[in-house]
Amino acid sequence: MLINFYKYQSSGNSFLLVDDLQNKINLNKSQIVKLCDFSYGVGSDGLIIIKPSKESDFELQFFNPDGSKGFCGNGSLCALDFLKNKKFINNYCNFIAFDGIHEAKINDDIYLKMKNINFYEKINNDYYINSGSPHYIRFIDHNLKKMDIVKESMIIKNHDFLKKNPSNINFVSLEDKGVIYVRTFEKGVDRETLSCGTGAIASAIAFSIKKNLKIDYVRMKGGILKVDYKKNKNNTFSDIYLIGNPKKVFNGEIRI
Repeated sequence: MLINFYKYQSSGNSFLLVDDLQNKINLNKSQIVKLCDFSYGVGSDGLIIIKPSKESDFELQFFNPDGSKGFCGNGSLCALDFLKNKKFINNYCNFIAFDGIHEAKINDDIYLKMKNINFYEKINNDYYINSGSPHYIRFIDHNLKKMDIVKESMIIKNHDFLKKNPSNINFVSLEDKGVIYVRTFEKGVDRETLSCGTGAIASAIAFSIKKNLKIDYVRMKGGILKVDYKKNKNNTFSDIYLIGNPKKVFNGEIRI
């Protein structure tokens, strides 16, 4: 099978994007794993397949490099940019993803509306928040940029809570007023990625709960994402937006 693909990135989080609005492509797990492999495929932090939908403008299917399904904020931003350039969408759209229906506004930047967050769990000094994908957040006071987060993530993954609730693991510190620095070890990728959109949201929300500070920007190794949200009573959050400016890297075709 010959697959036409587009390589995209959003703040360093890289994806393979496949346009299947004609609904002709059906990939199995081994094919997905091969496509995402940096040695034997194109290489990416995940695969996005755009499908037609009867209940929304389109459907986004996201697969981690291990073939598991999920929702991806940065991946969604990339797909929205692709569909904007294709002129399939204009200034507003809605789509169905792994965690339900999402809305988006498309201007110079892309505003992806995330699910409301009405629940979080505090585990000792850490937080667990599902922002479309599950995230475990740990606050670091100093030297986060030099920290071996792979080693720390392996320790955290052995906690009873994480064994029952497999999650992405985020390490977060305050960088400046309204700005946090975040590093993420992603499940399904099983390594640190340069950026994580749902991790940016979860970390900003966790920081807002713990420190009572409004976060506007999330800096990661691969770049900066903007976030916006409304904090309500009882630490619930609505009108949550992940805001980014993804870029196409290249496109091509691969036989699998």
